[in-house]
Amino acid sequence: MKTLFNKFLFVATLSSMLWACKKEGQLVTVGTGTAAVITTSATSVVLTKPNLANVAVTVSMAPANFGFDAAITNTIQIAKTGTSFASAKEVIMSTGALSKSFTHLEMNNLLLSMGFAPEVAGSIDIRVKSTISTSVEPIYSNVKAVNATPFALIGILYMAGDHNDWAFAKDSVVSPEGDGIHSAIIQFKKSNSKFKLSKTKEWSNVYGSSSEAVVSSLLVGPGDIGNALVGPVIPNSDYYTYDNFKVIANTNTLAISYELETWGITGEAAGGWPPGGADAYKNDQVMKYNNTTKTWSITTNLTAGVFKFRKNHNWSVNLGGPGGVLTQGGSDIPVTAGNYTITLNVESNTYTLVKN
Repeated sequence: MKTLFNKFLFVATLSSMLWACKKEGQLVTVGTGTAAVITTSATSVVLTKPNLANVAVTVSMAPANFGFDAAITNTIQIAKTGTSFASAKEVIMSTGALSKSFTHLEMNNLLLSMGFAPEVAGSIDIRVKSTISTSVEPIYSNVKAVNATPFALIGILYMAGDHNDWAFAKDSVVSPEGDGIHSAIIQFKKSNSKFKLSKTKEWSNVYGSSSEAVVSSLLVGPGDIGNALVGPVIPNSDYYTYDNFKVIANTNTLAISYELETWGITGEAAGGWPPGGADAYKNDQVMKYNNTTKTWSITTNLTAGVFKFRKNHNWSVNLGGPGGVLTQGGSDIPVTAGNYTITLNVESNTYTLVKN
């Protein structure tokens, strides 16, 4: 009996020395482990496109200790401040590494994937999770907070105004290079058309003129950008309720400009050919531009006859030709009476004519 008791005591003591732990469900909590201690090279960082390859933040640590030799996997967790690391982004550190550097591009991609708005400062929490086995609970380091401002690789300003019922979700101007120069072709109402531009589709973060009374050439919120149709406008512009303008908004210089950029259909099938003289700009049915598909379209009633496409209410650029293929100055396009959806692609000089 004494021998059996000694064997049992030996096994129990050995187990205690090796693990010094207690079991909780399916995981084991190590009783003698100490967590990693981390520091960050910055507590605030503004990420920028010119510094894509440069280091933005470095996370350094004094490593965790589980109380015995073990292969430890260290994972950096990054989450929005105040979320208790719910849905945290995780980056596994190299074996044996005591630090991890994030470039402006890497950190920017993480922030955007977490839903942070470009050009708006936000706060993130960073910690290190240390693990040795799926059967042993991880231990976590202290938490470091970092304020960070991401940027948009493709810059977007959302537009709300009289022309779209003041809804930011309907129109936007885009900076393909993320260089602060945004543009898009927008269809405006021709009378007293005002709008604002926002980085985040929110009214608390808008560009606009300081006064709504007179057109401003600057983006200096708050206030509307008054009378959006100030730049070069067409003669006799009162002929059209709506027209299309290319809006160019530069957030570097806070300047905004407008250029007439419009296509329409004209001809006997579309209400009559334009007259001569001062009324030569009259009688176009204005099409609307889709900035995503890069096409123009209109749904309208046509009578039996012919029509053509022309740019900026002027015959200097006009397209025609049967069979869906267009040429400059081409022949009139015949059509029977009916309601049609017409789509024009000026990049490929093609069109479609669908009878509804």
